[in-house]
Amino acid sequence: MIAVIGWFVMILLLCGSSVLFERTANAEPYVAGFAGYGLSAQLSDVKGSGDMAGSTGSNLGLQNSPIYGLKVGYFLDNLKYFGGEAEVYTATPYLKQQHFTKSGSGGEQTAIVPGHRLRVTTAAFNVVYRYPGEIVQPYAGAGLGLFWYTSPSSTAGSAIRPGLNVLAGVRGFMTKHIAAFGEYKFNQASFLPFFGGLKADYNAHFVVFGVGYHF
Repeated sequence: MIAVIGWFVMILLLCGSSVLFERTANAEPYVAGFAGYGLSAQLSDVKGSGDMAGSTGSNLGLQNSPIYGLKVGYFLDNLKYFGGEAEVYTATPYLKQQHFTKSGSGGEQTAIVPGHRLRVTTAAFNVVYRYPGEIVQPYAGAGLGLFWYTSPSSTAGSAIRPGLNVLAGVRGFMTKHIAAFGEYKFNQASFLPFFGGLKADYNAHFVVFGVGYHF
């Protein structure tokens, strides 16, 4: 799967490069790298499956995590306010050891959930709206994300699930082609059973900073 992600990144960069070399005066392609940190993340709407079907549980907190990634995109001159963007990034929101309250036919039970290492890699395709200022450009976007989550410390292995990717930020041009930006990201996806027969909704908030090159 790591190889698949690697090939995906290479394809994105090659596609971006082909657009750049064939660029006409009508397009503004860009490539960017970014890194940041999580503000908060949790697993909500926790439910049981299999032998635990019919049970529900309390939310599970995740540790804040570093995040880093790449993105490519473009805007058209005849549609300056809207553009398309593809990005790939990864985070490691460790599932903290914590008390977990489970409700079911047998009443409420409290147990301790052991910590689990968790990695979430996201490939997202966004529609982006911006104000096309020459120096400062506020922007916002949303799109479909494919969330590949793995838990090496769990027997559940890994899975890929679709979800929501939302972003908002502002970029400032330092030169004609180089821009720095700050961005807020929100992720949401429904994870299949990943440990102990539980499934839940993944919710994560991030703030990232990066530098992009606009051709």
